[in-house]
Amino acid sequence: MSARNPEEQFDPVFIVGVPRSGTTLLRAMLNRHPRIGLSDETYFFYYVYLRRRAFGDLADPANRRRLIASYGATQRMHRLQLDLPRLEARLMADGTSYPAFFATILQFYAEEHGKARSGEKTPHHAWYVDTLLEWYPRGRVIHLVRDPRDVCASLYNVPWGRKTATANADLWVNLTEAAERGQGNPHFLRIRYEDLVSEPERSLRQICGFLGEQFDPAMLGTAPVSTADKPWFRRAQGELSKDRLGAWREQLNPDDVRLIEAGAGALMRKLGYEVTQSPATPGLRLRGRLQARIEDLKERVLRAPRLWYFWLQPRNLAAEEKWIDR
Repeated sequence: MSARNPEEQFDPVFIVGVPRSGTTLLRAMLNRHPRIGLSDETYFFYYVYLRRRAFGDLADPANRRRLIASYGATQRMHRLQLDLPRLEARLMADGTSYPAFFATILQFYAEEHGKARSGEKTPHHAWYVDTLLEWYPRGRVIHLVRDPRDVCASLYNVPWGRKTATANADLWVNLTEAAERGQGNPHFLRIRYEDLVSEPERSLRQICGFLGEQFDPAMLGTAPVSTADKPWFRRAQGELSKDRLGAWREQLNPDDVRLIEAGAGALMRKLGYEVTQSPATPGLRLRGRLQARIEDLKERVLRAPRLWYFWLQPRNLAAEEKWIDR
């Protein structure tokens, strides 16, 4: 398939959600389907689309060439383990707009893996659900939702996660609300992580129906479907387990639970998650907000070199990426 007219031809599958919500697991399940080949995280909107003024109109071959060289130099692209020279040739031929450029990468990935249906999972693309559905009217977006208490507990255990309950609750609310803007579009589907793990076949049959694909029992298997260079990604390749459902009950202290429920309670109830603790006191809320603010200020200091590249050298993606992945 050519990506010259993605709005007319392209029917990708996008998985979005809050980090640590099971998006890697769902991608692994879908990639076991004989027709589906979803790329790992591209962060296309952060690395490319947000810098479109710096890279310019991609109808201009010189601008395409600059973008291909810059984006192709990132570890993010190298992790996809694609034939980059062949991909570059395809992008020069077909990537004549930002939607077409993205479509070309995803379709190339699927073709390299012998799959007919392409797409990707970048959790933070929840911010751009509206744009994805506008760019690709035949596309499908799956929003994977998980109990925010389990998400927060899991974020504590990865090196890049925030370490305060309020900050993690804010992240859950903001990304979840952003993704839920897709509600009402027939090409948007919300799936709960708890249902996916508890009743995987039922959930996958629902997803396949939504995608217009036949369910395949191989989706329930454990065959590796991609390389995973981080331990939190490798766990998603193993046996499906319910062990982490409700793990927050042992991992979080009552005050953390109160703070998460204070920040996310209204949206939790809407999505079917029960609030368990008594309301947080004003003093506890203030303390939680101050802790989050202090953490945010520390993060801004650590991100200063990254932001310097973003604003002053926006096309130097590989140099900026070294600060992102620290």
